[in-house]
Amino acid sequence: MMLTINIDKNMEKDLQLGVEEATKLVAEEKQEVIDFTSHVDVSSDPGHYVIYWEMSGDVSDEVLQECCKCLDRLFVDIGYVSSRKANTIGPLELHILEKGTFRKILEHYLGIGAALSQFKTSRCVGPTNNKVLQILDDNVAKTYFSTAF
Repeated sequence: MMLTINIDKNMEKDLQLGVEEATKLVAEEKQEVIDFTSHVDVSSDPGHYVIYWEMSGDVSDEVLQECCKCLDRLFVDIGYVSSRKANTIGPLELHILEKGTFRKILEHYLGIGAALSQFKTSRCVGPTNNKVLQILDDNVAKTYFSTAF
């Protein structure tokens, strides 16, 4: 899987490493990220990445804002860095989801015939997966934006 908006090319491992690093901040508050996914939002100009997290419990706004900045800084692809500096990729957006959101996504897939034993959360939701994007967006509890690069 690859996230790309402009000339950047961020691989799934880049996202995974970013989430692992950012969740260290969450762990300090004795919480964890239950599950996550991402989406490339090109509905606005400039386009930007959206990361969705479902949390085990409440985390302070200050820590979550730091997590958002951390995620943005950890996309190290030179195309991403130069595009962020040139404002051709917008600030990263971190959505904190209501508890049970990923369960709703699982139920959606089971409802259309997916096998429970074969289901794995996609780390990137494509633009044509309208139902999953709707579930994610309908369950956003909080939103944070990264700061200028």
